[in-house]
Amino acid sequence: MTTVILNPAAGRGLAGRRRNIIEAELRKHNLEYELFTTHARGGATELAIQAINRGNTRIIAVGGDGTINEVVNGILQAGKRVPVTLGIVPLGTGSDFIKSFPGFKQNDIAGAVQRICTNQTRSIDVGRIRVTAGRLTLTRYFINGLGMGLDAAVAVESLKIPLLRGFAVYLIASLRALATYHPGPMTVRFDGRQISRSLFFASVGNGRCQGGGFWITPDAQLDDGLLDLCMVDTMPIPRALRKIPLLMRGVHTNEPEVMMARARRIEVACPTPIPVATDGEVIATAAQRVDVEVLPGAVNLLV
Repeated sequence: MTTVILNPAAGRGLAGRRRNIIEAELRKHNLEYELFTTHARGGATELAIQAINRGNTRIIAVGGDGTINEVVNGILQAGKRVPVTLGIVPLGTGSDFIKSFPGFKQNDIAGAVQRICTNQTRSIDVGRIRVTAGRLTLTRYFINGLGMGLDAAVAVESLKIPLLRGFAVYLIASLRALATYHPGPMTVRFDGRQISRSLFFASVGNGRCQGGGFWITPDAQLDDGLLDLCMVDTMPIPRALRKIPLLMRGVHTNEPEVMMARARRIEVACPTPIPVATDGEVIATAAQRVDVEVLPGAVNLLV
C-alpha cells in the first residue's frame, strides 16, 4: 500500500485544487493507495509516522519543499529498520529540491506519477540540524537546504506575500529582507576550519537551488556524503543588489565576498541571534547556535 500525503495549501492552494487530477493519474496506473490531507503545520510529519507504524513503506509527498521536508522528518523520526521509499509530486511555490534532478518538472503531475510507478530509487543524503535558541534545542532534518541569516529572513518575508506565486514571491521577499535585516557576527566551523566575521548569511545546500530560484550551492551533489556551504560577507545594499542576478544564475562562487566549502559537519555560533530555515520553512527566529551534520544515503527517493 502506498500512502499519499497531500498538503492542500501548497503552491498557494494549487495542490488542493489538483487533487482530482492526482487521483485520476494514480488510478490510471492501477496504484493501490490511501490519500491523506494535512490540516496544520507539521501534519505531514505525523501522517508519515502513522503510515510507517501501519507498515507502509512507500510514501508520496504532494506539495512543495516544506511538505517534502515534513515527510522526510516523519520518515527519519519513525526510526524503522525497514527501508521507506519517498516519492514526490511537486506542486509547491518554489519546488527547489526537484531542480537538482534533470527529469523533474514543477507541476508535472503525470510525469511525477509515471516516475513513482517505475520504482527506480536513488539513495539521497539528508542533513540533521540542532538549533539552540535560549534554553531550547530543536532537532530537525532537511533534504534540500538550510538557511542561516539573510536567506532565512527571506523565508520569513515570503510568508507575508500571500497573493503571488513562484519566483516573484522570493524576489520581492529578498528585496524586503535586504532592506530590514541587520547582519551580525558569525563564527562558522567546518571540518577543522573556522571563519569569524560579519556575514549576510551562511547557507548549507544538499541540493543546488534554494529560495525559489537562487542557485546558492550550484555544484552540490545529493549523494556525495557532503554538504555544500556558501558564506557571504556583509556588504553595502547597492552592491548586494548587484549580486542577486549572479545568485539567480549560480555564478557567484568566485566573487570576493563569497566563500564556498564542503563539509560533513558544520557549527555556527551567533552572538546576535539569527533566523534559521530548513527547506524554506522557518524553524527559529532567534537562534544562537546551529550544529549541522550529513546523514549519507538516509532516504530512498523514487527518481
